[in-house]
Amino acid sequence: MNSALDLVVVVWLGFCSVVVLGRPHHSCSDLGPSFVSENMERDIETLKGPLDLNDIKLFAKPAFRNLMIELDGKFEKHEQWLLLNATLDVYLNIFSNMLKENYPDEVKQGLSRLHGKVEDLKRSYYQDRLKMKIQALADIKTNDAVVQRKAVNEFKVVYQRASQLGTCLHQRAENDTQG
Repeated sequence: MNSALDLVVVVWLGFCSVVVLGRPHHSCSDLGPSFVSENMERDIETLKGPLDLNDIKLFAKPAFRNLMIELDGKFEKHEQWLLLNATLDVYLNIFSNMLKENYPDEVKQGLSRLHGKVEDLKRSYYQDRLKMKIQALADIKTNDAVVQRKAVNEFKVVYQRASQLGTCLHQRAENDTQG
């Protein structure tokens, strides 16, 4: 790599490919098809100067890179999906907060387009199905006698499934810390 700027581009491209493909990439030749459009590259290029993206302090402790590297080795696909969904939410918050700052219009336009790209990605691949399921669970009328009896009737299956998954995840966590 010739500069810190090259590193930023590689990390960003790696992140984008992780988001779409669900696996980290370890070299430039392994990036596969790029999902970063020319317009997105131009927006990022526009942000480099005003946001001082070449500042050496930005490379000391990456905000997301370590998580992206760990995704395949330590997390199941559903866990990866959850982590990436949460990561995209963080990006939406970051871009929203940055848009409130006093940046030149060109920077705000670039940030706004990046924010839109994250929203599009979430809408396409990361619909909040899990949140909707959790909300449906929260909406169950736990004081309804019919619901209560149904729950008791189904308890064995739910308890068995939760125990199996909990045991599996606990064993995996122990193996990760030992290995």
